[in-house]
Amino acid sequence: MHPQSRMENKPLRKQSSIQVSPWLLLAAAGLASQATDALAQGCVAVRGGGMCMLTSHNSSEPEDANLRGGDWVASISYRYLHSHRHFVGDAEQPQRQIVQANEVINHSHFIDASIQYAFTPRYSVALTLPYITSDRSQKAPTNYPSYRYETHAAGFGDVRLTGYGWIWDPAKRPKGNVQVGLGLKAPTGEDGASDIFPTVNGPIYKSVDQSIQPGDGGWGVAVEVNGYREIFSRTVAFLQASYLINPEEENGILTWRDNNSAVPGAVTAKPDSPSYYEHTMSIPDQYFVRGGLSYILVPKWGISLSLAGRLEGIPVNDLVGGDAGFRRPGFSVGIEPGIQVMKGRYTFNIQVPFAVYRNRERSVADQMAAAYAGTDKHGDAAFADYAVSASFAVQF
Repeated sequence: MHPQSRMENKPLRKQSSIQVSPWLLLAAAGLASQATDALAQGCVAVRGGGMCMLTSHNSSEPEDANLRGGDWVASISYRYLHSHRHFVGDAEQPQRQIVQANEVINHSHFIDASIQYAFTPRYSVALTLPYITSDRSQKAPTNYPSYRYETHAAGFGDVRLTGYGWIWDPAKRPKGNVQVGLGLKAPTGEDGASDIFPTVNGPIYKSVDQSIQPGDGGWGVAVEVNGYREIFSRTVAFLQASYLINPEEENGILTWRDNNSAVPGAVTAKPDSPSYYEHTMSIPDQYFVRGGLSYILVPKWGISLSLAGRLEGIPVNDLVGGDAGFRRPGFSVGIEPGIQVMKGRYTFNIQVPFAVYRNRERSVADQMAAAYAGTDKHGDAAFADYAVSASFAVQF
């Protein structure tokens, strides 16, 4: 889908004879794009709604929590973020808003549609198709009639196919288990979405910022771990972690960071500037960790509350492949309250993670420019104060 350019002005089964814990977890949706939950920080462009949906069964029919051979789960998740606060390292740059009024503002919406099939109670596979739409507002050139301008990108993101397996038989380990997942990310999302940009020499059509591109342009491998343990009556501890390995280094899409003219490929930046080394977009790895406690508040209605800590980000250096090109490495740490309702075949949850610490790390381009110039170089990035995530799943 080409972005629109614009300027701103099975019926339920009979209960099994096997008794399982009400804390059995259901892995109902794979990672997005990119999605990437994952996860989204704004300019530190972790895409998507996070990793698999972690749910504890808190209804009066605990047997239905366990996926059985032949079961399907369809789910849809949504995540919204508004990023506008700039950081260099962990130091906020309030002057970008208060004095200079040149902060960059991202509004991003991530929608992930997933379908999961269970071969057995222990093994399953999930397919996730993300859709992403984002707007990015920036300060306009001095000769532009409006103070700010906006660019836009929308489209389907990078599809993921993920296989899951419980380490132990769920029926034999009802109070605690660990699930591992291994997935393949395909570069189905557009990584060169473009829009109209005003310049001092007139409007030009070029690729939008990396943070709002629907795809990253590379094949990837996602590794996931989901674990839980009942620690008290009606209380479970859980942990989720995911790492996306992107072995390809760059996608070939021009960033235009080293050239503000209308001449594609012309490099005007000097080696003492990070922009000199950021000619095209990088295809970075990304990671996500979430852990906390869930408590069944109203068992009859399947209502539970959760509180988790959350870490997500983009590393400076990838596990596999090179680190060239433009990326904004960094991470965000947050506190995430949530509520879940699980009744029969249906599960709904919502979480609102609030950032408590943000750090835009020094990129490889920053390091190279600093080595050349003999001075400190450290780019910035905008982060969100909070995000809103919601998901709905039905088992059939």
